[in-house]
Amino acid sequence: MDEHLIINLRVADMRYPLRIKRTEEEIYRKAADEIDYKLGQYKNYFTGKGSQPLQNSDYMAMTAIQAVAEKAEQQLRAESFESKVAELTQELEIFLKKHVK
Repeated sequence: MDEHLIINLRVADMRYPLRIKRTEEEIYRKAADEIDYKLGQYKNYFTGKGSQPLQNSDYMAMTAIQAVAEKAEQQLRAESFESKVAELTQELEIFLKKHVK
């Protein structure tokens, strides 16, 4: 059985066919839903009324910036956590070497 399938995701009233791993289908569907939700938020908040009205591509760019910023923040948190775990592991090893014979 093929490990891949083609799904159609709808974002901003556009259909995007994607070939993905079967095990990742739920992740992609949730991602598309989240993108659509954030696009709606930006469209409601930034109406684009002014000298230069905003286009769908502007809202997509804002959504992409937010998503990438959130990912970068998670990576920084993970790196900080890993660093702290390494530090505590080292302290524990030093302690055990001193007190366990």
